[in-house]
Amino acid sequence: MPNPNLQVSFLKPDEAEQYMRIRHEVFRSTVNNILYSRGEPSQKTLDRVTEEIRDGVVNKGILYLKCVDISTGEMIAGARWRHIRPKAKGATERTWAEVDAEFASPEPYDETHPEMLNGLYDLFNSNKREILGTRPYYVLDTLVTLPQHERRGAGSMLVRWGCDRADEAGVEAYLEASLMGAPMYGKHGFEPVKEVELELTKWGGKENMSFVLMLRPAKRERSP
Repeated sequence: MPNPNLQVSFLKPDEAEQYMRIRHEVFRSTVNNILYSRGEPSQKTLDRVTEEIRDGVVNKGILYLKCVDISTGEMIAGARWRHIRPKAKGATERTWAEVDAEFASPEPYDETHPEMLNGLYDLFNSNKREILGTRPYYVLDTLVTLPQHERRGAGSMLVRWGCDRADEAGVEAYLEASLMGAPMYGKHGFEPVKEVELELTKWGGKENMSFVLMLRPAKRERSP
């Protein structure tokens, strides 16, 4: 049962900085080693990340969610979902041009090793192209919960929200999980498709990073 003290809703534009702070704290020992491999991000970089989140909420239709402890009013977790679908009205699949347009790598930050960042996106995007092809789907790009609020059900509520939207649309859901996070996603119907490794050491990183690519079948394709 969902925790009655927790509530999931859409992130507001003026809450972008709070979301950024949570993401930065949770990713400090993992993804931040790729995003900011040359050192701790400056305030300029953090401001840019905040603006990217705000722009995603306001202008790009990205589904940023927050989970708030309503007993304290504190935002304790967040997620970024996207619905990847055809642009043409009535189309059931995307064109390959639309697929490839989705895979543009972002501009690196001042603290980013550009080749390392491109290596991450190339790894993820080539596998999305192979696994999902031109099919529409929901993708969970980010899921973050503050360490002191783990095991309260916030992450599961945020995952369930996107899974329900995917079921309503009759499409698959997809994500790239850490080895530690994969079992939790499995409880929500995600199935491992492939394990991949990003060789950070070839760009001066301390260790390589592994991910489990996971796919949740569309509702019509799942067994009762």
